[in-house]
Amino acid sequence: MAKILIIYTLFSSFILGWGKTGHRIVGKVAETYLTQNAKKQIKKLMGHHDLSRMSNWADEIKSDPNWKIANDWHWCTIPDGKLYEKDKYSGKAVEKVNDFISVLKNKKSKKEDKQIALKFLIHLIGDLHQPMHVGNGIDRGGNDIKLKWFNAPTNLHRIWDSDLINLQELSYSEYSEYLLLNEDRGKIRKWQGDDILTYIHESRDMRTQCYDFSVDNLKWEYFYKHKELLEKRLLQGGVRLSGELNRIFK
Repeated sequence: MAKILIIYTLFSSFILGWGKTGHRIVGKVAETYLTQNAKKQIKKLMGHHDLSRMSNWADEIKSDPNWKIANDWHWCTIPDGKLYEKDKYSGKAVEKVNDFISVLKNKKSKKEDKQIALKFLIHLIGDLHQPMHVGNGIDRGGNDIKLKWFNAPTNLHRIWDSDLINLQELSYSEYSEYLLLNEDRGKIRKWQGDDILTYIHESRDMRTQCYDFSVDNLKWEYFYKHKELLEKRLLQGGVRLSGELNRIFK
């Protein structure tokens, strides 16, 4: 039983994407830039338009046997120096994002299907901005890179999912407000227009920086070296999610 639990824990950490706080940050940032019409339509569909509340549902259902099919929806793989190719490597996040967009745009889709599509879309766009969720096909998105974080056992994937964010001891709303302090409207508008291929190839390139360490017990030096990248990806994830939702809910 212990062996099974260990295997399950390792696998689960690979599909989580940003930790709970990270996904809520992405949702909160996105809601900031929703149009009034998008908010109105999302509220009609869901009963509210608080994206942060919906952002972790796709992880919370991972233990439901009925959703086992979704295990490989949370990431994609692009080897170093390669471009994304559909169905060539593991992970179906790109295909599922496009599927869920289609469901939400289709006037004939059932309400329940649209609700599920929206919750997944909020989550997966966040996932794909976490650089380790665009894997190199070698180390399971950094899960096989065993490290310590301030002396506690962890791995490179979990450091980017949660450890870097949790170190700062901010709530998701505090963190979101912090990210929006120096708002650049020009960048916001540009990012809102970006498509999924733009940000998955960004993650492919940016993940190289995540591997930049020389010791196996990471502390403040690693945090300060990568803090800017962490914050940029959280902000971009939220802004781009808002752009996608604004186009869907015109």
